[in-house]
This record gives sequence, C-alpha cells and structure tokens, in this order.
Amino acid sequence: MLDTYFFRVLLIPTAVFLSAIFGASYGSGREVMEFVSSNGPTGGLVALSSLCVTYMVLLALSFEIARLFKAYDYVGFFKVLLGRAWFLYEIVIVIGLLIAMSITITVGGTVLEDHFGFAVWVGSLLIFVLVVGLNYYGRKVVEQSMMLSIAALFAVLAVLAVQLFHGYMDQIVERFETIDHQAGGIMTGLQYAIANGGYLPILLYCAMGLRSRAEAFTAAIVAALVCVIPAAIFHFAFMLHFPAIVDERIPTYWMFANVSTPLLLNVYVAVMFVLVAQTGVALMQGLIQRVDGWHLRHRGRAMSRLGHAGVAAVVVISSLALGTMGIIALILRGYSLMFASFVVVFVIPLLTYGVYLVYKGRSKAH
Repeated sequence: MLDTYFFRVLLIPTAVFLSAIFGASYGSGREVMEFVSSNGPTGGLVALSSLCVTYMVLLALSFEIARLFKAYDYVGFFKVLLGRAWFLYEIVIVIGLLIAMSITITVGGTVLEDHFGFAVWVGSLLIFVLVVGLNYYGRKVVEQSMMLSIAALFAVLAVLAVQLFHGYMDQIVERFETIDHQAGGIMTGLQYAIANGGYLPILLYCAMGLRSRAEAFTAAIVAALVCVIPAAIFHFAFMLHFPAIVDERIPTYWMFANVSTPLLLNVYVAVMFVLVAQTGVALMQGLIQRVDGWHLRHRGRAMSRLGHAGVAAVVVISSLALGTMGIIALILRGYSLMFASFVVVFVIPLLTYGVYLVYKGRSKAH
C-alpha cells in the first residue's frame, strides 16, 4: 500500500515535512504570530503567499536533486550541491537541530503545564520517550506515525474551520475591512519559509519513493500547499482577537480556549503534543540516516535499533539546556540565526548551482 502513487508522492513527503516543521513552527502559534499575523489581516495573507511559494521552490529543487543523484541523506545531497564544503551544512544543521528540539520540548512542557497543571519536566520526559521510542522502531514506523498524526491534526483543523465559518465569520471579515494593511509580509513570509525549509535536506528520506521529475514537482506543490493550511487557519482565527493576542505566549492554546469548545481544546492539546514530539522524531530520523550512512561506509553495516535510540537520546538531552531560554526568546533568536545560516549554505547554492543541476538533468533525459 505504501508503494502506491498516493502514498509515495502525495502523502509521505507531505506528512514528513509538516510533522518536522509543526512542533517548532506551528505548534505554539507563536511563530505564525511573529512572521504572519503580526503583519495584520491582509499583510498576513501576503506573508502566507510568500511562505507557500518559497516552500514550493525549495521542495521542488531539493526533491529533484535528491532523485537525480540518489542523495537521500544530507551528506550526499550537499556533496552534490557544495562539493568539499558539504560539512558547512552539517555544522549548521546540528545547531539548528538543537534549537528545533529545544523549541519543541519547551512548547510541549509548557502546554501540559498550562492545560493539565503538570510540571514542565513531565512534558519534556514524555517527548523524550516518544522521540527515542519511535526512532528505535525505524523509518517505516516513523512515517506511519506521522501520517496518523497529520490526519488527526487536519480533523481538528476542519472542525475549527467550520466553527470559525459558522460562528465568527462576520467578525473576521470586519477585522479585514477595518484594520489597515501593513507592509512587510513578503519578507517575513520569506524568512519564515527559509528558517523552516532549511531543515529539508535532513528530511530527504521522504523523497525515496519519487520516480520522476513530474512526481518530484507534484510532491513539492502538494506538500507546500498542505503545510500552509494550518498557518492560514490559525491566522484567520487569530484575527478575532487581534492585536490583543499578539502578546500571548502560546497563541494557539489561547485561541482554542477562547474560540472553540472545551472538548476540541482537549483534543487539540493531545494532537499538538504528539506533533510536537513528531518534529523531533522527523528531524532525528534524518540525522540517523546520516549516521547509518557513515556506519555503512566504515563498518559495513547500519547502526542497530538501540544505536538509533541512543543517538536520539543524546540530542534530546543536549537540547534541554537551551529550553531554559523560554519560547519567545528561542523563536526570535533561533529563527534569525537559522535564516541567515540557511541562506548562505543552502538557499543560495540551491537557487544557483542547484537550478543548473536540475536543468542539466532534464537535458540529459532528453
């Protein structure tokens, strides 16, 4: 079943990419607020458009280069894109992985504390168990768990969208009509997309099933469109309480508590917590692919399941220290650092030499 066009092209790449970015990018809503909704109602739509187009370009080029050169881990991918300078991305992604994991751990612990009254360390421990456990069972289990999590997320978002449409549409329309457009959406959307999209090379295992250029580009378009939907729904919901909601530490939690029903809030907290953990799972799976490649070349075999779990455990534990900075500080400092780093080592090479490689690959095919 996983070998069908629907799963290979439409579902697995989308589920992996959205799972990877959700926890550190959408889960708290803080990032959507900072980079999308802070631009106001119409400015936020501009930011969403910029976000979507940038995702499409980064995904399409990356998927196609990975397919052409069979480079499904970031080391092989950057040996193609950067040559001997491939290690620059490894330096950046290790830092980025720690930042992303720190954000997810902080968000997960904070949500459980706010909603259930648990100590923050309880949420952190649960995320640790989920990340280590799922990585122990391997890529197929990871991908299946991501697909189930994304299905649950979109069920919750569908209910929220219906509630917004039937109960609050007049208020949302009024916000769009009365609040002036604010410039800057193109740049904030671009920054948001690059800071998230820069993690894509560590997720290229999700492109292993793509068999043609058409499939690579289709997967990119679908993944980009689907991955912007949660941000768009959150943006419209945030406008009900804009600009007061700007200062909320976890806007999505506050929004569900004030807009939706207690039942949907409980369901969203559970789904969000799992997806926050899935961010760590998705990113760690990419790192494990890299470690497995090293083991295969130097020791003639991949790491054991226990070794995979050990790698995940070391990274999660290392990320806990950064979590003491707090959500807002982590996001603002982390996104600024990752945006600048990814532009230099990933985006510029991809949009120059990467475009040439894709064009050259098409010429050879003809």
